[in-house]
Amino acid sequence: MNLVEIVLTINFPIFLGWFFKQLKLFPDNESAVLRKFVIKATVPFLIFRNLYNADTKEFSQMLPMITALCLTLVFSAIIVVLTRNLSSSDKKISNSFCVGSFVGNYSYLGWGVLSYFYGETGFTRGVFFSMFFWPAVLSTGFTIIWFLSRASSGKASKDKIIHALTSNAIPPVLSAFLAMAMNFYGIKLPEWLAKSIGSIANITIPAILFTVGLSLSVILKKGTVRPVILGTFFRTIFGIIVGAAVLSIVSFCFKDIDITTKKVILMESVMPSAALSPFFADFVDSDKEVVSGIVTFSTIFSLVTLPFWYFMIEKWGSLL
Repeated sequence: MNLVEIVLTINFPIFLGWFFKQLKLFPDNESAVLRKFVIKATVPFLIFRNLYNADTKEFSQMLPMITALCLTLVFSAIIVVLTRNLSSSDKKISNSFCVGSFVGNYSYLGWGVLSYFYGETGFTRGVFFSMFFWPAVLSTGFTIIWFLSRASSGKASKDKIIHALTSNAIPPVLSAFLAMAMNFYGIKLPEWLAKSIGSIANITIPAILFTVGLSLSVILKKGTVRPVILGTFFRTIFGIIVGAAVLSIVSFCFKDIDITTKKVILMESVMPSAALSPFFADFVDSDKEVVSGIVTFSTIFSLVTLPFWYFMIEKWGSLL
């Protein structure tokens, strides 16, 4: 497919999700159930299928990608904290800018985009990048919250962190390690089981993009425009600078990273704000409408910027 066809292929399920939302075919509670089904049920099957069938030589790219995730989160967190006063002089609004902008949609929307842009190999790199997404993001997010509030968020937050880790991180991580172990030791699946896993895995990417569309809301309250625009700009435009810095460090530390890994690191750096960003708003004085606005508008804007960055990375990829 050419670039236009890829963009249309990615955007169509997103548009369909948004359109169904306007028709009120999917109430918020049903959308939440669908998102949980995708994350907890189909995503582990997709991860398993890809890593089980992957060339074992690709496993050498795992550590560089995990390192890239950690560096991306640290650099992004530092930048949003240092620039938060540009979004607003109101502490509540500037806090919202921080929690809404520091982390991108690396594993959810990111997997769908990488799968269409770079195929199975790109998706595998995306899995490596976000393999420890939850522990890394929660650690970074609550470090930001501690800095902003200068106080511990208490026992309730610890319980919520543990619940988030166990319910979201464990299934994909276990699936990844099981698939890699079976791949490495050459353990064969029965044909019927392999086909069943493949059937479930095949619905994942379209379902991810469809649920992204279900989450979009373009209502923006007066007084929240500047932080939303700044957060959208940081995630979808300025993020490439963060990605370039991370790539330079990772390339210096790991000499054997391949060209697909380099491209995926750059693409991940310009993903829109993560859908889980409102989760952190519960633990710091913030405006949830600002956080949701950054998520929504960065996602909408990324429908244009992601194809642009893909084109630029492909055009100048020989320099990586």
